[in-house]
Amino acid sequence: MSSPAVLQDLTNRSLRPLSEQEQTVGVVLLEDAWNLILSQRPSAADRIADAAFKALVVQVQCAVVLRVLRNPEGKLEEQIDDYRYRLDSATSTGALYLTDAELALLGAGDGESDGAWTVNGSRKPVVGWWETPDRWVPST
Repeated sequence: MSSPAVLQDLTNRSLRPLSEQEQTVGVVLLEDAWNLILSQRPSAADRIADAAFKALVVQVQCAVVLRVLRNPEGKLEEQIDDYRYRLDSATSTGALYLTDAELALLGAGDGESDGAWTVNGSRKPVVGWWETPDRWVPST
């Protein structure tokens, strides 16, 4: 399946005109971002038919790609004489990644667990002790 986001989506969300090189790389990175989304949220492939979810995916894809295009070298700080420029550490990696907030947005309503757990109070407690830090000994 090809990327839901296209170059025009990326251009519309950029705060400046994108160079030809950025446009070329941007299209490839949009595809990479889609593959990253699918690797983290496989249910996205099935949910993309929903227009609202597709719009959310496009938004996230563009945000992921624009982080790279804004800072391809991954600089955190630059200083020349008395000039100093510092980027937010969240945007300074230069790498393609999904933030926790983006993953939460894409996973909301998919019916899959994100690894959360629930304490089941109906089970009888197991009594015992830790003989060593890695050995539990149940009492009989």
